[in-house]
Amino acid sequence: MFKKIFKFSKEEVVKGSLILFVMINVFNFLNYVFHFSMARMLKSENYGILAVLMSIVYIFSIPAEGIQTIISRYTSTYNIKQEYGKIKYLLFKSIRKIGIISIFLFLAYVPTALILGYFTKINSSLIAFTGILIFGILIIPVTRGVLQGRKKFKSLGWNMIFESIFKLALAVIFVLLGFKVYGAISGVILGLLLALLFSFFLIKEVLNAEIKKTKIEKIYSYSFPVFIVMFTVIFMVSIDIILARAFFPADLAGKYAVASMLGKMIFFGTAGISKAMFPLASESYDKKQGTGKIFKKSFFLVFLACLVAVLIFLFFPKLIVGILFGKEYVEISNILIFVGLGFSFLSLSNLSLIYSLSMHKKRISFFVLFILLEILILSFFSSSLLKFSIGFMTINFIMFIVSLVFAVRKKGIER
Repeated sequence: MFKKIFKFSKEEVVKGSLILFVMINVFNFLNYVFHFSMARMLKSENYGILAVLMSIVYIFSIPAEGIQTIISRYTSTYNIKQEYGKIKYLLFKSIRKIGIISIFLFLAYVPTALILGYFTKINSSLIAFTGILIFGILIIPVTRGVLQGRKKFKSLGWNMIFESIFKLALAVIFVLLGFKVYGAISGVILGLLLALLFSFFLIKEVLNAEIKKTKIEKIYSYSFPVFIVMFTVIFMVSIDIILARAFFPADLAGKYAVASMLGKMIFFGTAGISKAMFPLASESYDKKQGTGKIFKKSFFLVFLACLVAVLIFLFFPKLIVGILFGKEYVEISNILIFVGLGFSFLSLSNLSLIYSLSMHKKRISFFVLFILLEILILSFFSSSLLKFSIGFMTINFIMFIVSLVFAVRKKGIER
């Protein structure tokens, strides 16, 4: 039995998943220390504002996740033959194009901040200030995508940990100095900038190679389904807090934000497994090898992690909320299990959709309809936090079933 466990742990998909699982969860732990610290240092109303702003940041990361996935996909193709010159060309060309796009997106976002300010009852200048993150959020996935595609999982993990350490330290300092929510967001901005600079050091092997121009085939046709999937998943991760802010009083919305942040621990905690699976499944697919075993093992790891988290939420909700956020938030412990199940289903959906992308499945755009469905269901179940949480769980369960069927159908897991 122990030999089988040892052999299982040495397999590339399992080893890579475990490395990223551990390192990304260190990253996530530090991010949650950031949220725990901000929840205690800011009043519940101010923390509710910060939670909304961080949800906007998650929405910024919709194209970021897509960019990292695309860069990882093409890097893994070039990495098979160690064509570092082509990877360098992909790197520089992507940074140049994304840099220009970031400028236009920021200019378009600033007037949008007025609308968001009216809708969320948050100062528009604070929302506009958060928009500075657009530049770092869209550029850093390029370098991280190279690390992911080359299966440099430790380096990728260290880069993310470096970001979270500086974000936490700087945010705490700025809030203590009296800058409140502005201070917290400033810490996020500077932490991301420092991580971006550090990421270039981690890909020096590529940077030292002689650049080799190459035709990057079908990148735009492949990009569309990738962005649709990432848009759908990240929006599903973020929209509950924004809608709660619109439907409930500020104090109650701030308390729901705590439950949602705890639930997100499941999603972000298992994200490393999906990130490790993607280049491995992509490489196997390009080599015309079977990908089914990779998906099954990754699915098992995500399911196991989600099960452990949900059981903890079921049996110790008051203890978790009280220790991490304080007695002020204990009243939301009764909804924690439903929120936890919702994010567990979303984690499994994310894995299934990323697996589909690794095999170039393109008829995947219909998943964007789940965003509209989530908005409708959460609007219908907005009479109380309990019903709101049950609605969130229900829509994510439906999406999980559909995404799993889509992943394992013919041309999928049977390969």
